[in-house]
Amino acid sequence: MDILEKLNKINENSWLSCGILWESMSEIEKALFCYKNVLRCNPVNIKALTQMATIFRVQERYQQSVQYFQKILQFDQANGAIWSALGHCFLLMEDLHKAYVAYQQALYHLPDPKDPTLWYGIGILYDSYGSYEHAERSFNAVLTIDPHFEKKNEIYFRLGNIAKQQQKYEESLKYYQHVLHNPDPISKIHIWLQIGNLYVLMNEYQRAKETYEMILKDNPNHAKTLTQFGWLYHQVPTLATEPDMDISMLERAKELDPNDGQIYYYLGRCFMAKEEYKQAYKAYQKAVVIDISNPAFWCSIGDLYYKINQYSDALDAYSRALQLNPYLPEVWHDLGRLYDSCGQKNDALDAYRKASELDPENSLIKQRIEKCTNEINSKPKNQNEANADLFEKLMNGNSNETKVIQSQVPTTLPSAPKVPVTIPNPTEDSNKMQIEEPEENNEASNGSPKEITNTMDVEKN
Repeated sequence: MDILEKLNKINENSWLSCGILWESMSEIEKALFCYKNVLRCNPVNIKALTQMATIFRVQERYQQSVQYFQKILQFDQANGAIWSALGHCFLLMEDLHKAYVAYQQALYHLPDPKDPTLWYGIGILYDSYGSYEHAERSFNAVLTIDPHFEKKNEIYFRLGNIAKQQQKYEESLKYYQHVLHNPDPISKIHIWLQIGNLYVLMNEYQRAKETYEMILKDNPNHAKTLTQFGWLYHQVPTLATEPDMDISMLERAKELDPNDGQIYYYLGRCFMAKEEYKQAYKAYQKAVVIDISNPAFWCSIGDLYYKINQYSDALDAYSRALQLNPYLPEVWHDLGRLYDSCGQKNDALDAYRKASELDPENSLIKQRIEKCTNEINSKPKNQNEANADLFEKLMNGNSNETKVIQSQVPTTLPSAPKVPVTIPNPTEDSNKMQIEEPEENNEASNGSPKEITNTMDVEKN
């Protein structure tokens, strides 16, 4: 090593020591300045790259953090801890596929994957994909590995949400009530709001009302509570003491949070129930402008168009909803109803059957399938052809009845993509990423990423 190389190494180590010192004193900008100088001396200094990536992650500058973690992996691809940190960044950036890949690599390269932070991230990943059983096991693994994990309250809260999604309402309530004793960092208002929403699902409407009233007593301008309270009044009108309390609550919520698409969606539903279609149209239009990728919004837009006999627009809206999420039975049911009304019994039956596959216990769908099947079997071929002609006229706007109703309501909702009249045929659910449960042996004999350890059998360290 010549004199210049020795000096460069001395400078590298000096800047690194200074950076660590400044960081320990919470002088983050000075620390970053030092680490950058380390990298000028040695662009592959793993310690400096790691410290910079970690600082950016703490500052929620995730894109920059990712760049530095990826630089480390260019020189050390077997660093399981870096893969885990990278997965966490991708998760917070809502890039779920990249998070999934990073966590798989972390599990492959970590010598002992019993890291509570890793399992916490994997639990959130599963939760985001709607794989609730895997998420539950992952979160329970965190608490098994480290009963005092710093985010255990958040885990209990998430477990409450998961139990609610699984319709385990009593279990969900116990989780929420447990977190109430020590809610930090979750606000008590947020927990009470979830408890109120849970009471609605449990059909305990009076307790839900009392919970919402308790929140609003101390926080009269809490928009989320006003939203849920207004929707409760719509669902259970007997709770209201004055007319139109559902709409008045939602209007208050809208003033407080004009960028919440859910408020406009609920308003649209309320106006639909009152057959105030122009007002419903305006509310739905605002909802999809705020969140164009919400399939529930598009389904309700389809219902609006169906109600006013704008069948072509209804078809576009239902198709848009199915493109966003092809696993919603209510959308398939409504699409079947549309075809049924237009005399396309075979297409209607296909849609009803798809709805039944997704919701096999729904008695209404079963009745529609039976009725539609009987009508198909009883109708002569020429009648079916006549119905198809009628449908074609309706879709092309050749029906006088349709034209009259179309003129009553604007037709400038954000355009849904044009699709064939035939029902979309969704592919298998390939987006639900699953990390399979592993063998107890941590070695990967075939060179593929390790499978996740059985979260129910993780031993306490």
